[in-house]
Amino acid sequence: MQAVAGVVQKRFDLLEKRMEQENLDAVIVYGRGMVTQYGYLYYFANYYPILRPGFVIKVKGEEPIAFYTTRADYYLAKERGSIEDVRYAGIGDVVDSKNGIMEQISSLLNEKELENIGICGLNSLMSYAEASYFKENLKGNVIDGTNLIQEMKAVKFEEEHEQVRETFEIAELSFAEFEKHIAGGKTPAEIAAEVDKVARAHGSISTLIFLEDGPYFLRKPTLTPLRQSGLLTAFAEIVGPNGSWVEKGGLFALGKLTKEEEEIGNACVAAMYAVKEAIRPGIKVSELARIITEKTEHLNVNPGIWHGHGVGVDHDSPIIREDSDAVIEPGMVISVHPNFSNQEETIGASLADVFLIHEDRAESLSKRSYDITYL
Repeated sequence: MQAVAGVVQKRFDLLEKRMEQENLDAVIVYGRGMVTQYGYLYYFANYYPILRPGFVIKVKGEEPIAFYTTRADYYLAKERGSIEDVRYAGIGDVVDSKNGIMEQISSLLNEKELENIGICGLNSLMSYAEASYFKENLKGNVIDGTNLIQEMKAVKFEEEHEQVRETFEIAELSFAEFEKHIAGGKTPAEIAAEVDKVARAHGSISTLIFLEDGPYFLRKPTLTPLRQSGLLTAFAEIVGPNGSWVEKGGLFALGKLTKEEEEIGNACVAAMYAVKEAIRPGIKVSELARIITEKTEHLNVNPGIWHGHGVGVDHDSPIIREDSDAVIEPGMVISVHPNFSNQEETIGASLADVFLIHEDRAESLSKRSYDITYL
């Protein structure tokens, strides 16, 4: 806990400097208890509630305050979080439990007669009603402070690199269960349960386990039995005990693959190897995206989702896409996941690895081959 507290303190020290640069007197950090929405909150509080929102308030020159909507979250944040001053309001009703807490936050900040207040998540995570409440009830200028926190989160401290490394080791241990349990006639749900069991046994606080024999891997595991042959995409995405989120994905072959399945699967594999060779500090993410695209130019395929993005405490920037000007920087952590389907959307392929970006190189965390595993 002491090591975690040290990293969180570094984050607050950096936030204090950024607030000075941006002429902000206070920052409100907002988050919810789910992947893609928990990161800003956990980054500073080292705790996030299940489903419900939470807030971290940082006034320049003062200690932070965490606000939650239930006494249970108050208790758990005091026990597991990194902020000493924790408060709560409400009884946890998921529909309007935020009203009382937003009133408390507004009253607290208005007493200080602040001029500029940044809100992380104002125009992205908050509902229209939540954002409107703060805009209408906070005195002073209310601006969206999301980019400020995004820029901070994108470039990690060395300790954060190690946290990602620890979490990826759990993800890869969990992923190994796919190879042990995949078989024709079994359901994705029962196989995913074995993967999830390992992740949870190692302290993961959230998991997304996918096993797909169709075009796109984002389907939740079903009770439909696997066919006796076909190309499978498997993913273990976890939030580890330290709050870091990583993605580990790979391809499996049941029985004999068709020519088209092999072509799409091998193109995805080739794209991953090409990225591993090319990724380094200073390269544009658009170049990485083009490298991935080039590996399927001989095929008539659809891109499923973007081909990668930053990870750390939740989803981070940059996004790997061809229309981006972003550059890979030392300190970043990048998850790369080429993702394709055929035009008929009957076959798909994706895999994932995470790269730590150092001053002079990129380090792949995957100890497994990217090649299709034939079962």
